[in-house]
This record gives sequence, C-alpha cells and structure tokens, in this order.
Amino acid sequence: MALHHIRIDRTNATAILSGNSMPRLEFRQALFRTREPGWQRRLYTASIVVTTIAHGPDERRLVVDHQNFRFSLLYNTSWPDPVFLDIKRWPYKPVELREDAPVVSWSIELRLRDLRLAEDEWVEVVFLG
Repeated sequence: MALHHIRIDRTNATAILSGNSMPRLEFRQALFRTREPGWQRRLYTASIVVTTIAHGPDERRLVVDHQNFRFSLLYNTSWPDPVFLDIKRWPYKPVELREDAPVVSWSIELRLRDLRLAEDEWVEVVFLG
C-alpha cells in the first residue's frame, strides 16, 4: 500500500485515483487549513465522501459505493486546531463483490460534503491505499 497525500480546495474539488486492485484505505491524517475562527462549527457537519467504483469491460460500472467520513468523529469543542494526526475513527469498508465479477479496474473519488471553502482554505488528507 502506498501513502497518498490529497489536497482538496476550491479549484480542485475532487481527487480521483485509479488502479487495478480493489482499494483498501487507511486514513492517517487530516487538516483543515483556515484562518477563520469558529472552525469547529463549520467542520461539525462536514465530511469527506469516498466513492469507490468497480469498472467492468467497456468501462461499465459494476459497483458504485459511497462512504461518508464525518469530521465530527475526530474532535470535540475544546480541540485546539483543525489538525488530526492520528485518525482511528474513519474505518473504510472494502466493496463486497462476487469473486467472478469481471472487474477490469477500480477508481476512488474523494470530495467534501457540507463545507464551502474560501479562496485561501483547503483540506488535506493522508491515507494508505
């Protein structure tokens, strides 16, 4: 498994990765870069949505799975900064698929949900996968 470092901002709202084997993600770290106070309230409803897609012959989508990873699971109201260095509460569940399914390739898409980013804001995520 390789270490991936993804940045999501206003100009790059979605990160897309692809490969030939079923993705298995282990989230390690996350950061919300903002200069605005009150980040706890903004992140409370926000999440990262991971969409896993199994592609068959002719790029047909065999499976599309969405998993929601809420930031509120990573902190409480007294947390000092929007930096999360040891994530243990975002368990990714691999897609269940028949053994004989004709999967040719896989892709994952990461995007933010319920968090509007200002010009100088971004979210960074580090994961093994």
